[in-house]
Parts: sequence; C-alpha cells; structure tokens
Amino acid sequence: MGSTSPTSAAAPTSPTLAMSSSEPKSEEGKDMLPDLPVTPRRRHRAHLTIGDDPPTSPHPPSFAQSEFETIIRRQRNNRPHNIKAPPNLRTRYPNLDHDWEFAGWGQTSYLELVQSDITCAQKELDSRGDTPKMGQFIASALAGNDIIGSVFYAFPAVAAACGIYSPIALLFSSVILLLFRPVLLELVAAVRLNGGTYAYLLQFSGKSLAAVGAAATMLDAVSTSTVSAATAGSYLVGELTVGNSRLVEILLGVAFLVIIAFIALAGLRESGSVALTMLTVHILVMLALMLAALIHWARTDSSLLAYNYTFHPPTLSQTLRTIFNGICIGFLGVTGFECTPTYIESLRPGVFPHVLRNLIVAVTLLNAPLMLLVLACMPMEQITGGTNVLSLLAERVAGRWLRIVVVVDAVAVLLGGVLAGIVMLCGLVDRLAHDHTLPALFLRRLPLTQSEYPSILFSLLLSLILYASCGFQLDLLSSMFAIAFLFLLALYPISHVLLRFNRDRLPRTYRASLGYSVLAVGCMVVLWVGNIIQDPKTIGLFAGYFGLVWLTLWTSKSQVLIARLALWVYDQAGLYRLTGLRGMDRGVGRLMGRLRARAVGVWVKTDDMFSLIQSILYVQQNEATTRIVFVHAYQAAGDIPSEMEANCKLVDEAFPSLTIDLVFVQGTFSPILVQAVSSKLDIPPSRMFISCLSPGHKFQLADYAGLRVISL
Repeated sequence: MGSTSPTSAAAPTSPTLAMSSSEPKSEEGKDMLPDLPVTPRRRHRAHLTIGDDPPTSPHPPSFAQSEFETIIRRQRNNRPHNIKAPPNLRTRYPNLDHDWEFAGWGQTSYLELVQSDITCAQKELDSRGDTPKMGQFIASALAGNDIIGSVFYAFPAVAAACGIYSPIALLFSSVILLLFRPVLLELVAAVRLNGGTYAYLLQFSGKSLAAVGAAATMLDAVSTSTVSAATAGSYLVGELTVGNSRLVEILLGVAFLVIIAFIALAGLRESGSVALTMLTVHILVMLALMLAALIHWARTDSSLLAYNYTFHPPTLSQTLRTIFNGICIGFLGVTGFECTPTYIESLRPGVFPHVLRNLIVAVTLLNAPLMLLVLACMPMEQITGGTNVLSLLAERVAGRWLRIVVVVDAVAVLLGGVLAGIVMLCGLVDRLAHDHTLPALFLRRLPLTQSEYPSILFSLLLSLILYASCGFQLDLLSSMFAIAFLFLLALYPISHVLLRFNRDRLPRTYRASLGYSVLAVGCMVVLWVGNIIQDPKTIGLFAGYFGLVWLTLWTSKSQVLIARLALWVYDQAGLYRLTGLRGMDRGVGRLMGRLRARAVGVWVKTDDMFSLIQSILYVQQNEATTRIVFVHAYQAAGDIPSEMEANCKLVDEAFPSLTIDLVFVQGTFSPILVQAVSSKLDIPPSRMFISCLSPGHKFQLADYAGLRVISL
C-alpha cells in the first residue's frame, strides 16, 4: 500500500489566502492571525512586538484563518508508528512503565486490488456456499426429535400438576409458539448467521449483552443433550429388570451421550439424515399408538375419563391455578423450538419458515390429542404413578408388542434430542470462534466429513460435566433445564425489539409487529415465575450454572481489562518494590500488546466526524485492539469526501491509545470487495464493522460473512 494522501492534494485554495501581500489587512485579520497555532498539539500565543494590538478582539476567526489552519493540519507529518504520548500525562500507574497505553500515529494509504485478489475473494465466497445445506425435513428433524420427543417425559409431570385439564394446558403451550414464529422470521431475515440470540444481540447491541445470549444458548444446548440422554437411560431401565438399576441408568446416559457425539462426527448433513429417520419412525409409532388408543376408547365407554374427571379442583380459582401450573410445566414439552436459529447457515434459503411451521403443527397435533387419549384409556393413579406412561398405554390398548415398539421409539427419539443439543452448541461455538471470543481451534474440521470435531467434543465434555455435577439426578437436570429454556426463549423477542430500535434500517424481507414480542416476553416472564414458585430451588441451580458459563465467556472477552486491573493492584499495593515481582509491569504490558495486536476494520462512507468518533467509541467498548483501520470505497477520486483525511487525523490525535489508519480502495462496496480487502489487510470480516445497510442495498448482511453492524 502506498502512503500518498488522496485529499490533501485536492484541497481547495481559498480566494482569501490568494490575496496579494500588498493588500491592506483588515482589523480582524490583524487581530487574529498572531494567534495561529505553531505546533500540532498546543496553541502558543505569538510574541507581540511594539505597536501590535493585544489579542483581545471579540470577533470570530476570519475565513482566512480557518482555511489556513485546515491546510496546516493537512500538511502535518506525525511520523507513523511513533508513540503519541500526550504531554502533561496523568496516568493510573504513576510508578510503572506505561508505554503500552499509547499507540503510534496513523497514516493514510491507497490499497490497490488486482484481478487475482478479486478472483481469490470470489473463490473464498463460493467455497462457503459449497457447504452442504439441509432441506426443510432434515432441518425440522434436528429440532423435531427434541420437541416431539418431549411427550415421553412431559406427560407424567403435566398430569400430576394439571390432572384432567392436561390437554388444555398442552394445547395452550403449543399455541404460545405462534407468538415466536413471526419474531424469529424477522430476526433470521435480518441476520442469517449461526449463534441464535448471541448473533442477534451482538449485531443489535454489543458484546456485553451478547455474552448473556451466548451463556443462555450454551446452557440450553448442553442441558438439552444431557436431559435427553438421561431420560432415555431412565426410560429404558424402567422397562428392564436389572440389578442396581441406578448404576445402569447412569451408565446408559453416559453411553448415549458418547454414541450420539460420534454420530455427529460423521457430519452435520449425515447426522441430520439419522435424525430424519428417527423422527419418521417416531411419527409412525405415535400414529399407530393414537389409532390403537382411539379404537380402544371406541370399544369401551368413557367411564375412565369420567373417573379421572372426579379429581378436578372444586372451585374456579383452583381450576385456573391448576391449568396455569400445567401450562408452566407443559411448555417444557416444546423444548427444541429454540434450537433452529442456531444452525441457520446450514439451511437452504427459504427453508426456515417451513421448519417453524412443521414444528408448531406437529407438536399441536400430537401433544394435546395424545394426552386426551391417555386420560380416556388409563386411570389417573397409573398416569401419575410412573414415568413410562406411553409404554403402559401401548400395552393396555394393543398388547406387549406395541409396548416394546414404543420403548424402542422413545429411546431413539430422545437420542435425537441429544443430537439437537450438539448441533445447537456447534452453531454457537462456530460463531464465537469467528468473533475471537473462543480460540480459533474450534474452527477446525474433519477433512472427510467437514464436521466441527472440536465443538462436538467440547459439547460432549460439557454434558458429562453437567451430568456429573448434578449427581446424575434427572430431576435436578430437568429443573435447571426448565428455567434455562424459558430464559433463552425470552431473549428472542428482546432481540427483536433491539433490532427495531437500534438497527431498523437493515434490509430484510419480513417484518413482524412489535406486539408479538411484547406478548412473547410477557408470557415467558409469567411462565418463568410460575416454574420458580412451583420449585424455588430451580432459580439457584440456574443462577449457578449460568453465572459460571457467563463468567467464562466474560473472562475470555475481557482479558485486557483483567490485565489492567492486575497492573493497577500491582502499582497501588507497591508490589513493584519486591525483588521477586520487579519488572512484572513490563511483562503484563507485553501480554496486553499481544492481546490487542489484531486490528479492527471500519468501513466508512462519509467524512462525518460524529460517525467516526461513534465508531471508535464502539470499538473501545467491545474490542481489544490498538489499531483501527478506516476503509473507504470510492469509484472516482473526485467522489472521496473532502474532509475524510483531515478528520481521520483529528481523531487519530484525539485517541492516543489507538492507531487510526485510513485506507482508500477503488470499487463498489460488496461482499467480494469486503473479502478482498479483508485478505489484503489480514482483518477477518468478523472484525470489520459498518453502519446499518440501507433498505435498498442489494445484498443481505449474511452475504458479508459476519460483518458487524455497529450503528444506525
């Protein structure tokens, strides 16, 4: 890259400055010109000779003076890479070496892109698009095994809380999902990136709030896998006659986690095909069970249903309270719905709306009708007396053979829930690694299957840790999972509100009313409180696990801040006087230098000072770096804003801790240009920022491979 300045040569020449020196000066000019600054940092008052008037004029600066100051500033040479420590420095570390606090002066340059750069950028973008994509049925199966398989562990709990009104509670739980469909459709239309709420909150707010979304998503994903595996083990043990059933249940849960992790290593698309097979078999088994139960009900009378009705609450208020408790628990029967946005990049375009529709229709047509058949064919004591309700129903209405089929189906579909949790976590970890919140190690893939093996093994490790830390107790796992699921689901409408408030100009093909978000958040808060009231210990479990995950992510994001705090304690406590600790400040300074070595790119369109400063403040709050590269794309030299370079020099001087470079590149802003510039500057797209794309922009945000929006 050259170092010529594109705008200084084209600076306008003021007619006032072109005046002949013999022309008499105005009183204003005589009064003000001696006050021109003679250094780039401080304004020194010129020494006045006898006969000069003191500089006390109330008049504003003349046009000549203003133009002269602009030209002088443009002609300054601040020696790039030299430390720009300001004079009269006040520092938090008066006793220590603090050169690490300051960066070098920035510079202006042109970036020339040749045809080979454009070709390489196009190949890189094409390679990302060559990754196998899932259709609506495979994508539906990944989450569908979790959401439809919930009948195996939700029915006994809902029946115990709601009794004869269980079908009503399950129906309401399914209907609530209708509030989330338009919200998710608009979020995905605006930001088609993996990571779920983390990706949305990062684009619409900043890294601090995004860490909350990442922690909630990670906890929900791990809980989904662990609860599904533990439930499958419990369900299978309940059908077997074995000694030491508790140990067998634990071993089965661990074995199921390991087996599904190896299936996931075979590749996302291949594991999706396995999930689709599981879901197809499950739907066929459930249809057979419902048909057999319906025939059994038709051949007998409704005496069992009438008998179960005798357990209903005596008053209206108690009835409403019972139904509310059933909805709180029954909503956990739709877990898995929140998984779908976390692997959105693996879906074919236009598939996502069909996936949401399939999930809502399936859970609505299955849960409530099947629960009604259970109440019509089994007494309440048997329904609430065990966990394997559907296998008991199968034996009652069709015989032992159907019970065996239902048990096998239960284990298979619950293992599909384990797979859904792994896929959900892989999508999140991939996004965190691209954003440098997690190490780049997590971006590695197996050559043959292209599966993210570090993420899959990481998911397996977290699931085993969670299972062991809960004492291998399914009830504790389920309680914590309940709160995590509701908390994560509430973050989607919150993200939608932030989208409309902070990034409403983002181009998208679908828009939903804010009323959906308000109602969805309200429902989640009510259900969250309802679950806590029924089992108060769940909030403690959730807070402990969530706090640990969030603290881990925050620590990874805030390493520079932690180092600064450690250095401040080192200075204030006088530890620098100790022989063994002397010189530690220089070591910490070098560490911070390495942590902040990666540059950040900001694409700018205008020379507006407010926009430049706003971008710098965002970077300071969210990224660890000492260098910001402003990049401006232009078609012709005459299109470059006249004050672009001058204003960049101003902000470079105003922020001593940052090196602010300005790069001009000829071309039209597009995904290919961004990728080419990213490769030339060695700045990944995930560390490049832009203001909000205009509604008429012909590309979507997802086309830019992780480019982040930081302003309206």
